[in-house]
Amino acid sequence: MRQLLTILLSAFALWLQAQNEVRFVFTGEVNMGSNYGMNSASTAGTAQLMAEASPLLQKADITFATLGTVFIDIDASPNRTNMIGAHRLIRMPEACAAEMAEAGFTAVSLAGSHVADFGIEGIQTTINSLRDAKMEYAGVKAMQDYMMFERQNRRYGLIAFGTSVHTLSMADSTLVRNMVSGLDEQCDIVIVAYSIDHSSPASPQHIREGEMHSEINFAHVCINAGADIVIGNGHTQPQPIELYKDRLIIYDLGHFCTPATSQPTNQGVAPLIEANIFADGTFKNGKIVSFKQKGTSGPKTDTTHESAKIIKAATQRQFPKTELEITDDGQITSTSESSYALAMRMLSEAERHKGKRYRMGATGPNQFDCSGFTSYVFAKFGIKLERMSAAQYTQGRPVDRKDLRPGDLVFFTRSSVRGVGHVGIVYSVDKRRGSFKFIHAAVSTGITINDFASSAYYIKRYVGARRILPD
Repeated sequence: MRQLLTILLSAFALWLQAQNEVRFVFTGEVNMGSNYGMNSASTAGTAQLMAEASPLLQKADITFATLGTVFIDIDASPNRTNMIGAHRLIRMPEACAAEMAEAGFTAVSLAGSHVADFGIEGIQTTINSLRDAKMEYAGVKAMQDYMMFERQNRRYGLIAFGTSVHTLSMADSTLVRNMVSGLDEQCDIVIVAYSIDHSSPASPQHIREGEMHSEINFAHVCINAGADIVIGNGHTQPQPIELYKDRLIIYDLGHFCTPATSQPTNQGVAPLIEANIFADGTFKNGKIVSFKQKGTSGPKTDTTHESAKIIKAATQRQFPKTELEITDDGQITSTSESSYALAMRMLSEAERHKGKRYRMGATGPNQFDCSGFTSYVFAKFGIKLERMSAAQYTQGRPVDRKDLRPGDLVFFTRSSVRGVGHVGIVYSVDKRRGSFKFIHAAVSTGITINDFASSAYYIKRYVGARRILPD
């Protein structure tokens, strides 16, 4: 029996993880074509170029890249205003969109400067190709500046800004805040991408000189407005990563698969980042996986972990007080535990007692009343709650029902009690339904999980919620 219980608890832990985590893969710029100007020569097929990376790309729930140029086959008119100095026009065959999807990519940013190389015609064929390939995309002002999509019962928001004329301006902080906060109200996880064209005369001087402070300020504005992940593009070398308010910021991963356009200054390094993100958007852990491009090949596994070492050094240099720990082989952990991570551990503890009987006045470990159960679970993690539910309702801070998150306490009246008479712990939140599940000690069923939206008894007795865990 004990062995069976252990197996069931392990199975629950895996289920809880799947319900409350999202696995992302982020890469740098992707451009599999070698179509300079109006030439139509192409490199090796995408499957061959991505052969070593595809298994990692395909494992993720969301795999994201910045598109290096447009998908277009026909002899469209090039946008010659983009041909400034060393800036050459580039395009990829339209078939590459489906090949990227097959390799494992699910979403791309269109904010890169070369996306405008063939004007509106190139942008339209690119959007059509991505739509046919069932890939998500954003980054073209007025046409597709943002996108909302669903994967595995979660709603994601993707928005991309930049310094090119076809993108939403990342320099307009009011626009940035309004757009990001609007997505946050409708989505579970919001991803913000940005692309900087350092060579463009339209870019502010400090951006063209490659200073980081403008990018850091932009990323922080996005996180403060409700973004959960920010990823940049525009540098040839990988840049630092940062943990800000428990959210991951990737300032640039350089080039990933650009066999015909890689710059010699990037030494061929081609990292990708695997990131495990909690359902509330906070960072759990991750890994920098090092690849290299040699000649016209695609990314090949780099056992020397050069990409990881470059990102680690850049992060320590730019953010000396960073809460991220990066090992030489690329493992990424945080030195601080987010409130969501703590809530997941608490709910795992709470779940261990599911099915135990209710008894008035009991505080565990084998029987509980409602406030005895919440007190017992929180005490396991060093947090003292008052003994009675009415007193617990005075602790922490009040939370609106639309803003609930796992680990919050929810309170109800009882038929025979005026005011607060019952308490439970929020187990999961469904933003789209505007509802939640909670685990509690119920008189008739003991420790159980109820869906608030389908329980008329608890709907009419709902009083309010309190947040005990820190924000």
